Amino acid sequence: MDAHQEYGREFRVMHPDGSVRWLQGRGRFQYDDAGRPVRMIGAMIDTTERREWEDRQTLLVAELQHRTRNLMSVVRALAERTGSTSVSLADFQDRFGDRMDALARVQGLLSRLNNHDRVTFDELIRSELSAMPATANRVTLEGPTGVRLRSSTVQTLALVLHELATNAVKYGALGQPAARLDITWRLEPLEAQSKPWLHVLWRERGVAMPAEDQIGNGQGRELIEQALPYQMKARVRFDLGPDGVRCTISFPVSGTSGGAVRA
Repeated sequence: MDAHQEYGREFRVMHPDGSVRWLQGRGRFQYDDAGRPVRMIGAMIDTTERREWEDRQTLLVAELQHRTRNLMSVVRALAERTGSTSVSLADFQDRFGDRMDALARVQGLLSRLNNHDRVTFDELIRSELSAMPATANRVTLEGPTGVRLRSSTVQTLALVLHELATNAVKYGALGQPAARLDITWRLEPLEAQSKPWLHVLWRERGVAMPAEDQIGNGQGRELIEQALPYQMKARVRFDLGPDGVRCTISFPVSGTSGGAVRA
């Protein structure tokens, strides 16, 4: 007013019920012949939704940058590891392409989420198995629906499930007509000051097992026995039994809802 300039401010208002609104005020003073302010005209606009949208956009950009950096690190590690264990360029292309497809599927799941959603375990396992050939009659799924996974763990877990499924197609229950695959999971209830844990059992049976040296200790097993404990604080056990693979994975999750599913 003293400088004869327009008024323009954005500020916060807390209502009696505790809700917060943002307002933008703009105004112009009118003066008499002596230069004294005599009145002010202007408008007050509620900008709460705009500010929330801007805050969400900032958050989304930061999340996109974070996920992109993580994804590039995963792709680089996959390329290096796949290259070091490939016997030819064609072998590398096939295996690396399959792993990129698995990453693409999980990115598709993540991209559909809003700020409060999470990928669920049953959604993730169904997505991976659906990409495998002729699995419907050989697989049993049993466990609670809606077990929400922490976003930071989804990519690693998706790659582990992909490796288990791929090996099952090549050597195990998904590649032999008489064999079966049972995938069961249960949730350990939340205790005071701790996260709930999900316990997953991957059990193949009726498999005519090849020699162990034919299967080897490849990237899938490395992911399970090394990456999962390091990245997800998981407890794992991988056994090659006389009639198939038995793998148990236990790890902390975000939360849960829903009942049981069997397919």
